[in-house]
Amino acid sequence: MRIIVVDDEELVLEGEIRLIRECAPEATVRGFRSPQNALDYLKTCAADVAFVDFEMPQCHGLVLAKQMKALCPQINIIFATAYRDYYADAINLRASGYLLKPLHEERIKEELDNLRYPVETGKRGLYARAFGNFEVFYNGQPMMFRYHKTKELLAYLIDRRGALVSRDELVTALWGGEHEHSSYFKQLQKDLRDTFAGFDCADLLIKQKGAIGVLAGKIACDYYDWLEGLPEGLNAYHGEYMRQYSWAESTRLSLEGDSHIWE
Repeated sequence: MRIIVVDDEELVLEGEIRLIRECAPEATVRGFRSPQNALDYLKTCAADVAFVDFEMPQCHGLVLAKQMKALCPQINIIFATAYRDYYADAINLRASGYLLKPLHEERIKEELDNLRYPVETGKRGLYARAFGNFEVFYNGQPMMFRYHKTKELLAYLIDRRGALVSRDELVTALWGGEHEHSSYFKQLQKDLRDTFAGFDCADLLIKQKGAIGVLAGKIACDYYDWLEGLPEGLNAYHGEYMRQYSWAESTRLSLEGDSHIWE
């Protein structure tokens, strides 16, 4: 699902993007301070949902919403405003939702769960979201592991893009090289194998003596899309990469400067 957010106030835009990403972790969320930049984006990249402010100096939200619908007739417009006065206008425009600021996670989720034009949010097969917090899904369903470190183990393998990774390298990444964790590491490997088997995708794991990897070519990932120069991947990057893991900083630095949170 592609979501755009349009608000001329910088701090408000940042906060809304953060909340929406928490509510829809599988979605690509892109923010714009300029209504015209948002329209230019829609001319080349369709969006499923647009959160739009009303009172903006460059263009009134109602006018912007009409222009968006002309470009993307099935786009779900959700107005996010501090004013109650425009509710009737939103209804007449057949908007999908109307939220009063400050936005709250519960209300955002409610609107996304009840869109006027339903959106298929799940990707088929294994999908890893590397930009922002790392999350992984299979056929749209979040993968849940017994140990939280198992998820980090998978994140590292995806970061290595299919390369076989030795046990020593993984121990260093996960625990800073503290080898007394070897017993725990074996449990993580088993948890990873069992979880993949439970989702009927055990064939995506590669294991050789002393090393493990993933079949990157069979895994959909926003980071991989970015590397290939695909619009979906380029548009998904907003300065954050697997932000819960310190070892991911080196990869983030290689991406730095290639995109922006807003335009």
